[in-house]
Amino acid sequence: MKNQQKSAGSGRSGRIIMSIGKRFRSIYFSDAPLTEKDYKTSRTWSIFEGISEKAIFYLTSGAFLAGFVSYLGGGDSFNGLIGALPVFAGIVQLISPILLEKMEKRKMLVSFLCFFHRFLLSLMVFIPYMAKGQSARLALVAIIYFVSLISVNFIYPAASGWLIDLTPKSIRGKFFGSRESYVLGIATIVTIVMSRVLDMYKTAGNVYGGFILVFLCAGAFSVINFITYSSMKEPPVKRDKSNINLKKIVTIPLKDKKFRKIILLYIFWNIGVQVGAPFLAVYMVTGLKLSYTYIMSVTILSTLVNVLTVRIWGNIADKRSWAYVIKLSILILALTHFTWLFVNAQTADFLVPVLQITSGLAWAGIGISTFNIQFAYSPEEGRTVYIGFNAALGGLIGFLSTLAGAFFIGVFKDLKLSISGFTFGNMQIVFAISGILLAVCVAYIHIFIKEAQKNHGAPDRADTE
Repeated sequence: MKNQQKSAGSGRSGRIIMSIGKRFRSIYFSDAPLTEKDYKTSRTWSIFEGISEKAIFYLTSGAFLAGFVSYLGGGDSFNGLIGALPVFAGIVQLISPILLEKMEKRKMLVSFLCFFHRFLLSLMVFIPYMAKGQSARLALVAIIYFVSLISVNFIYPAASGWLIDLTPKSIRGKFFGSRESYVLGIATIVTIVMSRVLDMYKTAGNVYGGFILVFLCAGAFSVINFITYSSMKEPPVKRDKSNINLKKIVTIPLKDKKFRKIILLYIFWNIGVQVGAPFLAVYMVTGLKLSYTYIMSVTILSTLVNVLTVRIWGNIADKRSWAYVIKLSILILALTHFTWLFVNAQTADFLVPVLQITSGLAWAGIGISTFNIQFAYSPEEGRTVYIGFNAALGGLIGFLSTLAGAFFIGVFKDLKLSISGFTFGNMQIVFAISGILLAVCVAYIHIFIKEAQKNHGAPDRADTE
C-alpha cells in the first residue's frame, strides 16, 4: 500500500513537473506562428513593460540616486560618475552579439536578465546594512549598479530588436509616440508620489526610511516588468548565420558605409550629452539644494511636454525622417544645456522650470529617434552586431566624456568666474560646454545624414548617400 501511495505521489509530481515544463516551453520557446492578434496584443503588453521599466528607471536614477549617494557620503564628482555608468556599461554590447546571434529564441534570456537588472537596483537600499564605512558603501553602490547595468546592456540589442519586430514600419512613428506618452505619463505620476513620500520622511528626520520605500517600490515594478516581458510574443529572429566573433563585430559595422555615418553620429551625440547631463540632477540636489518634491514637480512640466509632443515627433518621423527628428530635437537640447550656464540660486525659480520644459520637448524627439534611426540604417540580418557595436563604442566615448566632466568639476570645484556681476561655477561651465558639443553634433547630422524618408515611411535600409 505504501509503495502504491509513493508511486501515485511520484506520478502526480512527475505530471506537475511535466506540466510546468510544458508551460515554460510554451512561454519562452514556442514555435507557433504569430497571428496579427499576437502582434497587436504583444505591442499592448510592451506599453505596460515600458511603464514599469520607466518607473524603475526614475526611482533608481537621477535625483533619487544622487540623493541616496549623497546620503551615503558621495561627492559631486562621484555622483556624476555613477550617473555615467549606464553608458559605460554599454561596452558589453561589443561581445553580446557573439551569443545572441547564435540564439533563435532570446525571450527567456531577455526576460530574466531584465528582471535581474531591475530587482538588483532595488536592493541597493540595503547597502547600509551590507557594509560599514563610507568608502565601502560607495564602492558597493558602484559595483551593484554596474553589475545590474551590464546585465541589461548585454541583452539590449535583442530586447530593442524584439520591440521593433513587433511593430510594422508603416506605424512605428505613431506607435512609439503613443507608447512613450503612456509610459512617461504614468511613470511620472509614480515618481511624483514617491518623491513626496521621500520629502515627508526627510522632514521627519528619517530620510533613509524614505529611500527604503522608494527602492521597494522599484522592486515591485521589477516583478511587474518580468510578467509583461513573459507575456509578450517573440517574433522570428533573423540571425546572421556566419560565425560571429569579436573581429567581425568590430569590422562589419565599420565596413558598412551607410551605418558608419550613424556610428559617427552616436560618437558626437555621446560626447556632447555625457559631458554634462549626468551632473544636472547632482547640481539640482547639491548645488541648488532643491527639494525632491520641487525637482519632481518641475519634472512634471518636462514630462507633460514630452507626453504632449512625442506623438507629434513620431508623426513627423513618419512624414519626414528619423534623421530630421534627431537633428531638430538635439538642437533644442543643445540650447537647453547651454542655458544651464545661467542657472544659479537667484535665477533657478524662473530658469529651472523653463529648461525642464525645453528639455521635455527635446527628449521627446531624442528618445524615439535615437532608438529608431539605428534600425533604419542597419540590415535586419545580424542586426545585433550593428546595434551592439554602436552602443559599445558610444558608451565608451560617453563615459570618457563624463570622466572629463568629473575631472573638470573636481579640479575647479572652487572656481568662480564673474562676468558683468554674474557668477559662473564649475558645473555651470560644464553644462555650457555640453551645449556647444551638442551643437557640433547637430551640424554633423545636417551635413552628412541626408534625408532618407519622406511622406510614406522608410525603406528597408535608409539611404544616407
